[in-house]
Amino acid sequence: MDEKTEGQLRVIRDVVAVLQTADISAWLFGGWGLDARIGRTTREHGDVEFWVERVHAERSKALLVEAGATALPTQPAEESCEYTWDDVSFSTAYFDRQSDGSFSQPLGRFSDWLFPPGSFGEEPVTLDGTPVLAMSVSGMLAMKEQFPSLRNGRPWRQKDITDMEILRGLAT
Repeated sequence: MDEKTEGQLRVIRDVVAVLQTADISAWLFGGWGLDARIGRTTREHGDVEFWVERVHAERSKALLVEAGATALPTQPAEESCEYTWDDVSFSTAYFDRQSDGSFSQPLGRFSDWLFPPGSFGEEPVTLDGTPVLAMSVSGMLAMKEQFPSLRNGRPWRQKDITDMEILRGLAT
């Protein structure tokens, strides 16, 4: 395992630990979310991405900064926050629960993104020996499938196409 991957795994453990002490859940998504669902590291990742329920956005940011992360002013505050912690990049994006059991990001550039019921469950998976929450397979697949058709989306990259194939395999 290379130094970058070790640093990202350390940040995943640290973010989970900091937020758990305040009873705030954070769900991995993106490449690390997929790896968590698979149960092992499958490739090098550019960053670490978490979903946090919007009602915990400000408190989670304050706790992470207090613990040693640096919040960066790079994203619209209503959507997400990017950080660095010991030279490792990570972010928290914010979602809202809807009355029908689905989830959305109703504020900001991706307000047309919808996630199916069950996208944010409370059953942890294990990543590198650490119990973590990860967005559900159906939730991550919905994210990937919708992205090109979103108002501010863009075409799939090859890794997105590969991830969707893996997610579809996990869903069966």
